[in-house]
Amino acid sequence: MQTTSIKQKLFLLIFGVFLAAILLEVGLRIAGSAVLYLQERHNHLSFNKNEYRILCLGESTTALGGEDSYPSLLEQMLNTQSRQKNFTVINKGIISTTSDYILTHVEQNLDQYKPQLVIVMMGINDRIYLNDLHKNLWWENIKSFLKDFRVYKLARLLCQHITHRIKEINAPTEEADLLTGSGNYQQMEDFFKLVITKNIEGLSKHMSALAQYQQKEQFAQVEQEKQMAGRSVIEAGLACVELAWRYRLQGSFEEAQRTLEQAATLIPKSSDIYKEWGELYLAEGKNEQALKAFQAAFVLDPKNTNALLGMARVYYREHKDEAFYVYAGYLQSNPQDYWGHIELAEWFREAKHFDLAQRYLSHAIKLRPDLDQAYIDWGQVLDDQGQYQQEETLYLKQIPLHPKNSLFFEALGHLYYKQGKADLAKGYFRKAAQRQMPEYCPATLINYSLLLDKILRRHIKVLVMQYPLREIGLLKDYLGQKKGIIFVENSQNFKQALMKQGYNYYFKDIFASDFGHCTRAGNELIARNLAEVILGGKK
Repeated sequence: MQTTSIKQKLFLLIFGVFLAAILLEVGLRIAGSAVLYLQERHNHLSFNKNEYRILCLGESTTALGGEDSYPSLLEQMLNTQSRQKNFTVINKGIISTTSDYILTHVEQNLDQYKPQLVIVMMGINDRIYLNDLHKNLWWENIKSFLKDFRVYKLARLLCQHITHRIKEINAPTEEADLLTGSGNYQQMEDFFKLVITKNIEGLSKHMSALAQYQQKEQFAQVEQEKQMAGRSVIEAGLACVELAWRYRLQGSFEEAQRTLEQAATLIPKSSDIYKEWGELYLAEGKNEQALKAFQAAFVLDPKNTNALLGMARVYYREHKDEAFYVYAGYLQSNPQDYWGHIELAEWFREAKHFDLAQRYLSHAIKLRPDLDQAYIDWGQVLDDQGQYQQEETLYLKQIPLHPKNSLFFEALGHLYYKQGKADLAKGYFRKAAQRQMPEYCPATLINYSLLLDKILRRHIKVLVMQYPLREIGLLKDYLGQKKGIIFVENSQNFKQALMKQGYNYYFKDIFASDFGHCTRAGNELIARNLAEVILGGKK
């Protein structure tokens, strides 16, 4: 019997891996084509020649999410808020595409959809960065070729996802992995409605059976039916709370109120109900009612630290000192909440309690020395006190530790400008701009310019949007001379939101090193920002 040699086994193993990779590549490309087909089908179903059409161009940050994507949410918000126009928002985001592809196909999309407005957010997948231009072109071409394989992109995304999850485990926070980011939002809403209905029906059956067993004096069965009825009540009540939370996030406050009232009839002593009621009243600006709801939640469950956080925010809105003490109590129970320390420090800064602001910023730095927000805020505390030399020393110390971070260079520029040192200020502003450049390679900026020219030649309005948490200054400097462009930034709205809810509430991953693919909540922030601009709320 002829045996297989080691070389033959090795060859078979390599051949098997190679064949599996090819089959996986083919499968991924077929799946990608299917996604594009379904997206195109949805676009045509929603396409109406009589409506105001908005065309969204971009990559996976635009394409992904289905009903939870920002184009879908934008369409819902515009049609809810505007009674003068009917809007159709067309999602032409393509997973893993580049600005070259978007530029090549823009005229085809303009011809097909005839939009009145185009929204562009692109560049994150472009490969050749400024600091790579000195490298051998042949090697860059090979790398670019390999990186275009779907297998490579899948492996990269999986690696980033696993790394992100490991970081979460090693640095636990209060950021819950909520259902907002997964699946179709409407399906999840329907699911919770079904849970409520089924459990209420189950409750009715258990109570009927319980009465029959009592008449027959079958007490063991009576006890069993009591337990099952109790479980049905609790499950229905908690589903109501979850559904109310979703209604609140959508801005459907009346539906949220009705759902919470239903929950209160089922499980009236649940702390979670009153905590969510407090959040609802807070969203509606009803501070007094919000405070009572949070206090009720805390009385029912003194371990409900989110109720403490809600109370602190109500007190702060009403400019009461109790805000600081209650928030400090919350942080004692949640000592790992980086953004909680940042938020409280900002409150102390606004109240001119600078020593306390620095104390909490110091705690934040110990928690996450790799993040920049605490250092920048510390600099602002020093600036408020006129301690400009200490502020300068702080920034100069951080620059070698964070050499690619533009924020410290920009902060120094503002400091020097305030002191009348114009030349120094210009120098640091220039350095800040240079450090922002890696976010866009030269090809991206050129493609942006060519893309806008093609759209503007047709007298179509263009809205250039920046990715979450990134500054739009570079794009504005490069493209701002063109007329008919509106620039939209998603930096401040996301930074403020992160201080309240945390990263995982708004992002599913961190594929771009400083931001990732958005959950529904993250896409709602983008859509809301866009809706305000489109409807004339801000420029």
